[in-house]
Amino acid sequence: MIDFSSLRRDAIEGLIRLENAATPFPWTARNLLDSFESSANAYLIEHQGESIGYCVVQRVLDEAELLNIIIFKPFQSQGFGAEAMQKLKQELAGSGIKSLFLEVRASNLVAKTLYEKTGFTMINTRRSYYRVANQKAEDAIMMRCIL
Repeated sequence: MIDFSSLRRDAIEGLIRLENAATPFPWTARNLLDSFESSANAYLIEHQGESIGYCVVQRVLDEAELLNIIIFKPFQSQGFGAEAMQKLKQELAGSGIKSLFLEVRASNLVAKTLYEKTGFTMINTRRSYYRVANQKAEDAIMMRCIL
């Protein structure tokens, strides 16, 4: 069973090290600190008392945008991502949020599959949105889930 708790600032450095090992395009500590300084909510994702990932959500009126979600490497491919998405959607809906939006790299097939499996549909494409190491740009797929 997945639980969420508020992410503490003093946990950021450790989380970023775990994220660096889990994804080819990790957030930086500055990205996560910026979320604390804005109106975004950052949550630690836990399973049986162990930190398995985190997510950052920006709420505006009755909509929310998932800015980042990461399940750390040792916990990937075990269903925790889908469980975390379902729990997040339930919590947001319970607080009056009606739609959840996100963007995902066009090449991130694992994430796109997870999002589609958990009720998201593609609504648009942002051409050349993400920069990549070889200086080419990659499209962002914009997705929405009605809660």
